[in-house]
Amino acid sequence: MSRMFGRTLREAPSEAQTPGHQLMLRAAIARPLAAGLYTWLPLGFRVMKKVEQIIREEQDRIGAQEMEMPVLTPAEVWKMTGRWDMLEPITFRTKDHNGREFMVSYTHEEFVHLHAMSEILSYRQMPAMVYHFQSKGRDEVRPRAGLLRAREFVMKDAYSFDLDEAGLEKSYAAQHGAYVRTFQRLGLAAISVESDTGAMGGDIAHEFQVLTAVGDDRIAICPTGDYSANLERATRKIETAGEAFPKAGKSEIATPGATSIEALEALLKLPASAFLKTLLVKDAAGKAVAVVLPGDRSLNEAKLRKRLGVGEIRFAGDADFTAAGSVPGYIGPVGLGAPILVDASVVSGRGYVAGANKKDSHLKDVALGRDFTAEVLDLLHDVVEGDLCPKCGTPLELKRGVEVGNIFAYGTYYAKKMNATYLAEDGTRKLFFGGSYGIGVGRQVQTIIETSHDDRGIIWPFAVAPYEVHVVALPMNDETVRSTAEAFVAALEAKGVEVLFDDRDESAGVKFADADLIGIPFRVTVSKRSLTSKSVELKPRASTEAELVPQNVAADRLVDIVRRAREAAAR
Repeated sequence: MSRMFGRTLREAPSEAQTPGHQLMLRAAIARPLAAGLYTWLPLGFRVMKKVEQIIREEQDRIGAQEMEMPVLTPAEVWKMTGRWDMLEPITFRTKDHNGREFMVSYTHEEFVHLHAMSEILSYRQMPAMVYHFQSKGRDEVRPRAGLLRAREFVMKDAYSFDLDEAGLEKSYAAQHGAYVRTFQRLGLAAISVESDTGAMGGDIAHEFQVLTAVGDDRIAICPTGDYSANLERATRKIETAGEAFPKAGKSEIATPGATSIEALEALLKLPASAFLKTLLVKDAAGKAVAVVLPGDRSLNEAKLRKRLGVGEIRFAGDADFTAAGSVPGYIGPVGLGAPILVDASVVSGRGYVAGANKKDSHLKDVALGRDFTAEVLDLLHDVVEGDLCPKCGTPLELKRGVEVGNIFAYGTYYAKKMNATYLAEDGTRKLFFGGSYGIGVGRQVQTIIETSHDDRGIIWPFAVAPYEVHVVALPMNDETVRSTAEAFVAALEAKGVEVLFDDRDESAGVKFADADLIGIPFRVTVSKRSLTSKSVELKPRASTEAELVPQNVAADRLVDIVRRAREAAAR
């Protein structure tokens, strides 16, 4: 430790946002270079490489082959699928001296398809699965919490190629199993949840989420265990059937200055559920589309993005309202000059209060199916705590989580856009069926810290700890203590044990505090006091108790403990 590049900190820097972020900085795991950009210090680098190796072993176990694609990727390939424009807000771009455009890799679906088109010529070469570890760039507007949301990070991304849907299902299941084993070995209690496919395309995707209060994601979970989904994807059971139309027809009421649901509630003394909320947005072609929801529900933008096929939701401007025959704040579906999408929770036949499409006016007793018609969709609103599970009807719970991995079965989504085909057994050309599977390495490291620590520091799972044993000599300037500790370290290293040796001329308090902060699984203290009884002190990091072990058997005892811990961690 006297020569270690990286120093521990007594206090966390002010920018540290979460407990794990604080410990990551204090324990010299990584250091910020700029917002969202981190340098791995030697201790953290060792952890990162162990995480990477566990991921690699589980990919190899299912037959995936490791390769490596460039981090700098040409624009023309992205343009083949339309993602050059779709990903523009969150990607880093550059040009070479000839003016040719490039993107710092966001992901590699396009490029692995490009390679598959030249390397997989026949059905006889499939199924095929490849992976690599490569740096990714994401121009995050608000990088946060250290390595949980960074602007550059290493990802393991894997890609499968199959003959058909049935083959893709097998590859997807194999990757799902590999992810389950990976997170178990990393010491992470990750759960598999349904998720939105986002910019990856296709219809089937799962995220692996570690439930923690510091997470960015919100997860809907059924307590029975039969349903879990990211809120971007989550649905609920709707038990309301259609109702009879109100006897009275729609009629106009004055609502001066009431341009929000809250203002209408106060003015008309009705609950939010009595109103229709109409939003005017733009589709992929830039044309105005109205979205109608119950007044007590919030729009789920991820669901609407998928419905409209857009990368981001753009709300309409004044000119769009005028063209549709409406005004901001008083828009409603009756007589509106724009296509209308209706959320599935709007009850057909029920009388609602809706905007009258003119200033200071609303309509009451407006009913879907009589006063306006439109396509009724899957839910476009957010699920909330207490909504009913779509499978069993049990009230859902909402939790926060950190996404530690994701898998996508996108089928022919990229193959169609790139005309990526293989020669089938019947002699025809057929499209590849594909999937992609990602794990961010740095995010695993910090999620482990976020979920495995106490008030003194990190508690590393054995499989990813930077070292296996932390030897502390007290005091280092005592010749007997120093020589005994050095001999003990040499004996452990001769047996292949990874040892961090605290040979600094520091007090016991400083050394023990750093040992707890860094969090190596086993601490051995060689001190003047222990040597008087021909013993050394052994303490597991996760334990509050230490034991004296006879000096002449201590090395063999530690070697055996480490061997058994390695075997357990590899299962």
